[in-house]
Amino acid sequence: MDRRPGRGARAMIRRVAIAAVCAMMWPAPPATAQTAPEWRAPADDLLAQGRWVQAADAYRAGLGSHPNDLEARYGLVVALAQSGEPDAAVEALVAAIGSGFVDFHRLLRDSRLAPIRDRPQYRAILAGWRELLDARAERNEAALRRLFGAGHVVERDARLRLIYSSAWRTESLALARREIDAVAGWAFGTLFDEPDPGDPHPDPWVSVILPTPERFTQMMMALGAGANVGGIYDQDRLQLIGRDIGPSLRHEFLHVLHWRLLARTGQRHPDWIMEGLGALVEDLDPDPDAPGGVRPAPSWRTNIAKQLMKVGALPRLDELAAMDRETFRTRRPNANYAVARAVMLFLDQRGELAPFFRRCVESYDADPSGLAALRDATGLGGPALDEAFRAWLADLPEAPEELAPGMASLGVTVGAGRGDGPVIEEIPPGSPARGAGLRLGDVILAVDGRSTRTILDLVRVLSQRSPGQAVTVTARRGRRVLDARVTLVEFDGG
Repeated sequence: MDRRPGRGARAMIRRVAIAAVCAMMWPAPPATAQTAPEWRAPADDLLAQGRWVQAADAYRAGLGSHPNDLEARYGLVVALAQSGEPDAAVEALVAAIGSGFVDFHRLLRDSRLAPIRDRPQYRAILAGWRELLDARAERNEAALRRLFGAGHVVERDARLRLIYSSAWRTESLALARREIDAVAGWAFGTLFDEPDPGDPHPDPWVSVILPTPERFTQMMMALGAGANVGGIYDQDRLQLIGRDIGPSLRHEFLHVLHWRLLARTGQRHPDWIMEGLGALVEDLDPDPDAPGGVRPAPSWRTNIAKQLMKVGALPRLDELAAMDRETFRTRRPNANYAVARAVMLFLDQRGELAPFFRRCVESYDADPSGLAALRDATGLGGPALDEAFRAWLADLPEAPEELAPGMASLGVTVGAGRGDGPVIEEIPPGSPARGAGLRLGDVILAVDGRSTRTILDLVRVLSQRSPGQAVTVTARRGRRVLDARVTLVEFDGG
């Protein structure tokens, strides 16, 4: 059966596609479902109460000064559909798509849109799902090229439906894409279904923006996120902005995959699950037998969780699961992120992460907190669950965060670099690194093939080696990538 839209439907699709221009308006921060502006709350309340006409009026008034608020635009569509104005509702939907709305799965789920489902324009929008998303992707890509100019490399990943815009050199962007591929492989093998390239209802494209450190700071300040944030994923604008091409990028990309599931199901998982999973993929060790060839490893975050337990400040798991978003992110956030990651690593090492997440999705309506899924997956409840978690945490090795005397070292002093790897700042006379051909300013990309995007990555890799052992160091010198065979020396604490 030919499922392609007919000539009239295609004309409507083209009309909507022309309007579907991505909103890329720095520095104004987008209005998101998680941080609704104050003006919208009364309109949302009216919609929830079924006061359709008043809700439509409230949304129209607010959109006059906040035209890119996608939740308000969608609310207006619903209010008009329910208030007996189906044609106006369809026009509002076209306007919403023009402002960047592409949550078409929501259109399928929302029973309140029943009054417009028989409208030819609405059917044309659904029939042109893929074409509309591709049209928006083209406009997103063009907008990125205009915004960042020739200084950015722009590439597409059709399998993962990503548009990269990167200030990193081509070689570093290739490394970033390998990081993403590894996380995707692990996530598809553990948490999410791999996308079907033939799906008539694919996920929207996501822009992955990797700016210079200076531009990243400007963007975060403009968004009100603060200069110390490692990255951000904005589901409304479908933009991931990363400071580095290592832990932060992996964390935020896991959010991309998680939000794709949430968009399809209409669920909103609590932060202890979403951030716990995002933090879990920050630190990965190679494992050829694991999905994606990687497995989560202990990290500085699990070190924090261990310290919390030592001082009697580790929350009970039911307390963690009960935290709302504001509490999780504003009251001891470092501790909350650490404990959430530790719980996910606990489940992963017990082989229970996949069944836990599956139960989270299946039992969401009955228990959106995820606590019941945690108990079901582990077969433990009440004090027994906390006791098992604490016993595991006590036995978990501490992750090295800096070189200690006697550990293996490259025999160089490194700085944090600009996001693709530590940079060599000093090479003492007689260091094997100098004899191997490494130079000041070289960026250390990998050791024996293991990526070293941060100093913590480098320390973790070196902690698993011994003085006297020879390793292959992959480094970037300008545009050139080179390998150097370095014999490790004993770190003397200097």
